[in-house]
Formats: sequence, C-alpha cells, structure tokens
Amino acid sequence: MVSNVAFTPNATDTDSAALISAGFSSVAQGIQLSSTVSSAKFRGTATDSDSLGGVAAANYLRSDQNDSTNSSFTIANDTGLILGAGSDITMSLSSDNLTIAQTTQDKDIIFTVNDGGVTTTMMTMDGSTGLLELPSCGDVRVKGNLTVDGTQTTFNTTTLTIEDNIIELNRNISSNSGMPNYSGIKVNRGETSTATEQDLFWVWDETFADDGTTIYGNAGGAWTAFKSGGGDDELSAATLVDIRANIVHATSTSAMYADLAERYATDTPVETGEVVSLGGNEEITKCMDEKSDAVFGVVSETPAYLMNSEAGNNDTHPAIALKGRVPVRVTGKGSAGDRIVSAGYGLARVAAEGEATTFNTLGRLIKHKYNEETALTECVIGVK
Repeated sequence: MVSNVAFTPNATDTDSAALISAGFSSVAQGIQLSSTVSSAKFRGTATDSDSLGGVAAANYLRSDQNDSTNSSFTIANDTGLILGAGSDITMSLSSDNLTIAQTTQDKDIIFTVNDGGVTTTMMTMDGSTGLLELPSCGDVRVKGNLTVDGTQTTFNTTTLTIEDNIIELNRNISSNSGMPNYSGIKVNRGETSTATEQDLFWVWDETFADDGTTIYGNAGGAWTAFKSGGGDDELSAATLVDIRANIVHATSTSAMYADLAERYATDTPVETGEVVSLGGNEEITKCMDEKSDAVFGVVSETPAYLMNSEAGNNDTHPAIALKGRVPVRVTGKGSAGDRIVSAGYGLARVAAEGEATTFNTLGRLIKHKYNEETALTECVIGVK
C-alpha cells in the first residue's frame, strides 16, 4: 500500500473493507506492507532507520566513534572486555574470578584520581619491574591487619614511628631449638670498606652461656652489643662494644678494673698514681712529705667502683683509690710484698726496715720493681 496520507479504513465502506481484509486495518503515510503476510520484508540495504526492533535508533551505542550509555553494560561472554588496537588491556572472567591484564610487554597499569582538579597518580603497577608503586602523592593508611610475606621489608624513611608497645621478633619460632643465634637490631654504618664502618648490633645472643652455676640464673643467652667482623658473614668474628648509660641497675659478676675509689676535692692538680693526703685548702692535697702519717690514697684512672661520682670531674675532684689494685708512682727498687710509704712530692717508695708503721703504710708492691726510676708500678693499697 502506498499513500500520501495516513488514515483508518471505514469498515462500512466496500473499498475500505477490502483494505482491512487485505491486512491494512490502518494505513500509514508512505509505503506499508500487509500484516497478513508474515514473511513480507523489504529486501536491500537501508541507509537510515527511525528504529530497529522497535527501539529508536538514537538508543543504540555507536561502534565508529565515542559514545556513552545511561544504562548498565553487560558482557555475558567470559572473553570479557578488550581495550586498545592491539588488545592491550583485557578484563575477563573465569570461574567467577575477574582478571585485569596489561598484555603489552613492559607497560604499566596506572590508577589516578582527580584531587582538587589535579589528575594525581595514586598507584602504578610497573610492567617493566613487576613492582607495585604508591607514589609520594599522599599518605597510605591500612585499616586492618597488614601481613607481609617475604624475606626482606625495607622502609626508606627518615623517622619510623610505631605505636605498638611491644615489637615481636621471630614470631614463627615454636621452640627454643628453632631460635636463631642472634635476634635484635642492626645499625648499618656503611659498606665495611674500612674498619670504622663495621655494622653495629644490639641482639639477644642465644649462644652465650654463663658459668653454669645458679648464682647468675644459669640461663642461656644474653643481650649483647657488638660490631660485626665484616666480610660475607658479618656476625662472625664479632667484637664487643661499650654500652653507656646514666645508672645501671644490675648484679655485677666481675669488674675490668680492681680498685674502690671516691671523688674528693683537690687544691692542686694531681696525676694518675700520685699519693695524696687529707688536708690543704680543699679535702685532699698532693702528699709532699716522706713517710707521712697523713697518707690517704692514690689517684686512680679507671676505678672498678667509683663513689660520689657526680661530685665533679677529674680535674677538680679526682678519683682517689682507697683500696684494691692500682698503679702507683713508685721511685726506687722493691720486691713483691714490700710495704710502701710516701716519698714526698706525690711519690711512693719501699719502706726500709723499721720505717713502716700502721699509720704511714700505704700498701704493698704486687710485683718486683728492678730499676730505680720513678714509674707506675702495680700495688695493692689499703693493706698493712
């Protein structure tokens, strides 16, 4: 049917009734096929259409240019979504598992956000290195437990702050037999190119054993500070280092030095090993007399135990050894066990027969002295 107008045939009219019977209950403007012929179709190529399958042409997505949709987009096939002329990015589904893949060699997957109008990279999956990078564009917060499985964790930060009150090491150790020899902290001091660049350690040394008695707890292991021996095994040939503190509360099992000393104010400069007496313009003074009954002690350099330690320094308040083994400035010869007395001018000498008394005896020689020159000689003082 071809008509230049649209109309509805009148069933009471003979001609109109014939139209209705032929499958034209209503006639549209233009060319129309009969509804009674189910297979009737136009054959050829259409250059335009108002709709397709009853859906307006404007509602279909374009494949030849950028387009958008306000509805959901579903890909039912597991092949998924493919981006790029070379199928560079694929999003596929397998066993309900989603895989996002960058298929082009050494290329990245980059996540960006609009931060205050600025396109900011938040995360990069680096295709050339296999690294997951979080650029320094802001902070990263993990709201939950973070578990890192690997052999090394590196923090390239200036300050590391940890809010936990306990740091646990060796958390996977189930028994003492599995304990490593050393557990603790390492301070990197360089590449060990020189002796001064040896790394420093503060560790629990599982290999340390005490004297085997119950006096000191008889517990294996000890907290130890040492510097590495260098080389491939930096924990081998380790050397102990000093620990400095204000007050240490502990039980001493031994001492490197062997005298008991106390600080006293002096009215004149004194040196290690010189003999002093009470008196002068301060508490002590250099002993200037021979066989002095006022002899008091000897200037100590490294006392094993120092009393009144905060009274002053070695210039104003030298440490005076009162008892124990200490170097003494002795002049003249002597034999081990000889009693020593003051010789004047801060020196000491061996007492001749009949010279030593309870009051003027400073102590005794520990070893023989074979020359006449004045020299620091090891003595034990405080004994008669």
